Amino acid sequence: MRIAIVAGVAILLGGCTPVRMAGFDTIAATGDRIDLTGIPGWQDGRFRLGGSEGHVRRRALGATREWRDDPWGEVSQAVVEHTSTLAFDIAGAEAGGRIEGRCRYGRVEAQDRIGPLGISETIRPLRLACAYRVDGRDAGGMDLATVMPPAATIAEPRIGTVELDGIRLSVASGHRGEGLRLPLEGAIGYVVTRADGTPVGAIETNGVGPRRLVVPRAPGDRRAALAAIVTLALFWDPGDMD
Repeated sequence: MRIAIVAGVAILLGGCTPVRMAGFDTIAATGDRIDLTGIPGWQDGRFRLGGSEGHVRRRALGATREWRDDPWGEVSQAVVEHTSTLAFDIAGAEAGGRIEGRCRYGRVEAQDRIGPLGISETIRPLRLACAYRVDGRDAGGMDLATVMPPAATIAEPRIGTVELDGIRLSVASGHRGEGLRLPLEGAIGYVVTRADGTPVGAIETNGVGPRRLVVPRAPGDRRAALAAIVTLALFWDPGDMD
């Protein structure tokens, strides 16, 4: 359950500095550090990954079913569906060719509102499903979902897998920030790992502006990790909305 007066998408320290994901710099030492820049604030636009250029198209398809059961007329109740689609393509040296992604994702929550106070509870957690093409041919996909944590925590972990050209990697959300004692509820980044648990890639999704990311140097791992990481940088996270 989430209680909020104002919903925010950026977690900040001191009002202006984004929280950095714990462990990011360690992973960066093993791969290539690249910034994804120019992410459009609107639904369509162009972006850059180092020297590679891409285009994104996003559509929000959600709906709200609202009613008032309170006899005093003070409590507004609703079921809110956050569903969206994402399509992107990126080409250049960093991508090792042309990668295209087509995704659908969403979550559903119940809301009670009393004046400025909102109380929300997840009915159907986030699910993200993508299909990818490489140089015009079908190459694989990604599936990511919010799961129940194995122990008591405020974090809402997301785990999944990405597979591209026979290379299969795991994807997991990061909730621990540098200098913070407790995990955060929302994801501030993601880590991509091999089957043996070795981290090979990462992205920070907290704050606004450019995204810091790490991609592996091995060609096979690189394309699979990059497809997942670019997707996670571009999609409108419905977990950020109430």
